[in-house]
Amino acid sequence: MPLDMENEELEEKTTELKKKPTKKTKEMLEENAKQIEDLKLEQSRLNEELAGLDKEDSALGDKSAMGLKVSHKKFGAGEIIKQDGKYIEVKFSDVVKKFVLPGCIADKFLEVDDDVVYDYYVKSNEIHKKRMATELKIKSAEFAVQRHEDAIERLNAKLK
Repeated sequence: MPLDMENEELEEKTTELKKKPTKKTKEMLEENAKQIEDLKLEQSRLNEELAGLDKEDSALGDKSAMGLKVSHKKFGAGEIIKQDGKYIEVKFSDVVKKFVLPGCIADKFLEVDDDVVYDYYVKSNEIHKKRMATELKIKSAEFAVQRHEDAIERLNAKLK
């Protein structure tokens, strides 16, 4: 029986030794939790923006570049002979070169005579750039959430 008393007393002392959060620690915990909430709302908004860009892209359609006549400042006139997704191969008079769509046409590395085709690739490139920027913001928000969760974990570890 006396042994049980010692264990109970020991438990009471260890619970008393647990640190109570200071005002500053509480504020830091609350601020990190608020930041996480704000970042998750931002991620949700960005995901909606991505969905809108997907709709814009599908409304724009998908045009094949195969057979398109193009011109390059260094290599001269050429024709697109192969398209594999966003990659194309252009046959010039003495060489075959690879390019990435839609940027190569939109940024005028390859020039086309047809304004409708050029406008299509410009719009497609704008959507692509917006998509890349939005995806980068989403990744950044994910890392920020992780940092705040780690900070909360460290603060809670100090309280134990």
